[in-house]
Amino acid sequence: MSDATASSAGETPNDDAKRIGSESNGDEALWVRLLFMLGFWFLGNLAFSISIFLGALQFVVILVRGEGNEELKTFSRNLIQFVWQCLAYVTFNQDEKPFPMNRFPDTKKDD
Repeated sequence: MSDATASSAGETPNDDAKRIGSESNGDEALWVRLLFMLGFWFLGNLAFSISIFLGALQFVVILVRGEGNEELKTFSRNLIQFVWQCLAYVTFNQDEKPFPMNRFPDTKKDD
């Protein structure tokens, strides 16, 4: 009886198999994204820790020289942007994968 219903609706039993296969591909893509999320979570935490260290280093540079190091500021700004990209990917706010799957962020100073 289910064959007659499927035939009358214009569907074949293979349509169900295709639908199930496409759902498993969606689940598979979700599992791959989970793996990327875990990787970017780790990289984001590492970059965050490095940025905290760079903040302390910049503090020492200012104590010694009386002014900050511009190259250190620029790199720190780019590192903060990378942390933001990792967080955006992990929280599903962005589908584009951060570095190393794409270019490292290069922010320009707003004057």
